[in-house]
Amino acid sequence: MGNLLLCLALLAACAVAAEKALPSQDETARAGTISADLLRHPLSAQARDVIAKAQRTAQAGDHFSAIEQLTKALAKYPESTAWMQPVLGVEYLRTGQFEAAIQALEQAVLLLPRDPINHSNLGLSLASSGQYDRAQRQLQQALKLDAKNNTTRRLLEVMDRRLRGGN
Repeated sequence: MGNLLLCLALLAACAVAAEKALPSQDETARAGTISADLLRHPLSAQARDVIAKAQRTAQAGDHFSAIEQLTKALAKYPESTAWMQPVLGVEYLRTGQFEAAIQALEQAVLLLPRDPINHSNLGLSLASSGQYDRAQRQLQQALKLDAKNNTTRRLLEVMDRRLRGGN
C-alpha cells in the first residue's frame, strides 16, 4: 500500500508539472495530439487568460476557487472545453473529488485521445477511486503514447502488482 501511495504522489507531481505549462495550439498540433475538428476551435485569448488565472489561483493553494473559475469559464467558453477539462480534472484530483476528476479527465481523453498526460491523470483518478482495472488500462495507453514517462511506468508497475494480488 505504501508503494501505491508513493507512486500516486509521484504521478500527482507529474500532473502538476504538466498543467503548469499550457502548450500553444501550434505546439499541440505539431505533436499530433489534437484532432482537425479541435483545430477549428482555437483557444481564445480570453479563455487562455482564465486558465492562466485559475492556475495562479491553484498555485497559491486555493484549489476550490480555481475549480469555480474553470467551471464558470467552461460555460462561457464551451469551445475551449478540450483545453480546460485537463486543468479542471487536476484541480479535482488535488481536492480529493475523484469522481469529478474522472468525469473531467474522461472528457479530456475523449477530446484529446493522443495526449498521454490526460491518460495518466485519468489513470491516477481511477486508481484513487479504487477502479484499478480501468486505471491500469489508462496507464497502459499513456505509455503507448509516451514510452519515456517513468512516473507512469512506475505507477503501472504498482497497479500490475496490485491486480496480481501482491503489495
